[in-house]
Amino acid sequence: MKLKYLVGFGLISFCAVTLPVRASIIRRVPASQLNGENAQLQTVKVWNGHGVSISFYRTGETIKKIWLDDPSRFVLDVDGCLEGLGKCEQGQSGAGLVHLRKINKVNIPGLPNATNGAHLTVIIESGSTRKSYHFRIIPGSGQPEYSQIEIIGDTSRQQDNKPKGDYTAQSDSKYIRKGMQVALRNKWANSDSELWGKLNKLVELRAQGEELVTASNNTGVSMELVAKLMELGGKRLLETNPSRRNLSPQNEQNFIRTSR
Repeated sequence: MKLKYLVGFGLISFCAVTLPVRASIIRRVPASQLNGENAQLQTVKVWNGHGVSISFYRTGETIKKIWLDDPSRFVLDVDGCLEGLGKCEQGQSGAGLVHLRKINKVNIPGLPNATNGAHLTVIIESGSTRKSYHFRIIPGSGQPEYSQIEIIGDTSRQQDNKPKGDYTAQSDSKYIRKGMQVALRNKWANSDSELWGKLNKLVELRAQGEELVTASNNTGVSMELVAKLMELGGKRLLETNPSRRNLSPQNEQNFIRTSR
């Protein structure tokens, strides 16, 4: 590989003419593409010796049940405990991640050949809401393209079960979401943090019509942080603690951090 040497001000840097491009090991899929009227069947490739995980950590959703319609070519496991998978203690069940592996085909009497891939159904639970997500699992060829499918929160689309006439709920979720973007732009919050996942879940629950205080309790996000985010998002008719109304920019980050 040819290198060009640049010398100046006592520093030497090496600029490669061409650099290899590597694919990210994570493929992100918005939750809105997996459930509802506009859902799309997501195809997941699994390669020889290179398993692929489907993660719900970012959305905070809990896996309650899984069906794999063709277990003759793929096997699965979870990071928790489900019926038939893992060891469950009494009264405890649920998982946040599914791991898929490809195996040599096993002849199972009565099971037809799935020419269009193996259908994977994942039943998830969040608060009092249950949803079903669907995937098509197929063998991959060549070099692996990714190692994990990461489901991320996406509240930009209306779901069928959202109350269409609840203007206040939609307004609250809009202002919280705007405030989150302000915090993200100013580097007061981290989109990879546990708090960010909780905030996305709170926005989703509020948009579905759940009371704001209830959504706050269910996600573990303080109402004080909710109020500040709504204020950052532009909602000016919000009653907040007077001591929090006029935070200076240098104190915004501390406020976000201490509200975890």
